[in-house]
Amino acid sequence: MKKSSGKIFLILIIAALASAFYLYKAEPDFLLDRFYRQSYSDRLEAAPEVLLNETPVLFDRTAKEWSIQKNNGQWYTPPMESDSDRISDHEPNPAAAATSHEDKLAVTVDKEPDRASLKIIETDSGQVVLDDQAVLSNLPLPERNGTFTYELTLEWAGEADPYRGKYVLEIPVTADLPEKFIFSVQRLTQGQLLEVTVSHADEPEDILFEQSIYDKFKWYQQGGLLRGYLPTNYNVKPGVYQINYGVKRKGTEFTQEIEIAEYNYNIQYLYIDPETEQETRNDAAYAEYNKYYIPVRNQSEPSRYYTEGFVLPVRGRLTTEFGETRYVNDFPTSYRHLGLDIAAPEGTEVKAVNRGKVVLSRSLILTGNTVMIDHGEGIFSVYHHLLNLSVKAGEIAERGQKIGEVGSTGFSTGPHLHFMISYYMMNLEPGYFLVGQPITYENYQELIQ
Repeated sequence: MKKSSGKIFLILIIAALASAFYLYKAEPDFLLDRFYRQSYSDRLEAAPEVLLNETPVLFDRTAKEWSIQKNNGQWYTPPMESDSDRISDHEPNPAAAATSHEDKLAVTVDKEPDRASLKIIETDSGQVVLDDQAVLSNLPLPERNGTFTYELTLEWAGEADPYRGKYVLEIPVTADLPEKFIFSVQRLTQGQLLEVTVSHADEPEDILFEQSIYDKFKWYQQGGLLRGYLPTNYNVKPGVYQINYGVKRKGTEFTQEIEIAEYNYNIQYLYIDPETEQETRNDAAYAEYNKYYIPVRNQSEPSRYYTEGFVLPVRGRLTTEFGETRYVNDFPTSYRHLGLDIAAPEGTEVKAVNRGKVVLSRSLILTGNTVMIDHGEGIFSVYHHLLNLSVKAGEIAERGQKIGEVGSTGFSTGPHLHFMISYYMMNLEPGYFLVGQPITYENYQELIQ
């Protein structure tokens, strides 16, 4: 009898072990959810927290997807823990209210997501003011005051970890920040553009801004952001300039020194066929130029057409730098070279350097087939001597779109693109927009050829 009982006990142990192994490997669907919660506690849903200056603030988790990988390799979706389960008896978290530029908005989560993206939406208008990848340790504050919804998407891909999921967090944020002045540079070289922005500003009339670099300075307003430009070129005297700025209603006034360094412009000796010069540089040519060309750069769209950086219009050999003085057939000219000359084979595609509105597209005696694009806020790009025209005035040219081909029309010695960038009528070194530095005979092979 004892032997029989021992055998039965042994059989029961073996059966129990077999069942346990079966449950471990097979994990059939009839098992209770608490089995998975106990067995895979380290794989369960992530627990995010939103902090303003390390203090928890209100958020809502509006989308919830989560799966865990079982021991048998299969994916299982456990019931999600409701957000109400997390709430204890203490007072609810306050909404995030940013009042200082030093405020830090961050998200912590016990399981680091593989991807995080942030969309900031202005509450009143519904306008998306930011849509980009997110750094959870330091979410950006809005560039203007108001109420906003931060829509933060967190994704776990399940490639390296035994869980995958997607959360969307909605974070209400109120911004009431003081005006902040940002100067793009404090030292620039003749030909460079200084950009000044004021974030969290109400009205341009309330901004104090006194300077002697450019007498036609103006603000462009976009929501609570102001942006203005101080253009420089060979006509601006090198030296140190003082800018006084502040907010009138607050009685604040500060000083910023800006240094403008001298640029050593080259001298070029150019020889033109006298017949070509006579045909393209005459009274009729200048009258046409003054009628159709000159007035176009006096007006510009008050907001930017573009959101991306500038691209090269064409690749080729640099034959004339920006700002050069010229001798044409041994006689000095009264003007500087206003852009870059880039030689390339006839018929080479010429591209729009950025998105903008075509405000001129026509053949002129002096400049040949010519295209001018308004990029908004006073920034223009201009293309001379084209073989043909691929766009019409009034059209929106996209960044990188073909606008024509390299030619030698107008006052030209051979196939090349004469390319300019200006702030209204004031011509600038195009290299700062295209490659972040002047394009010269020494560096063009590396930068544009």
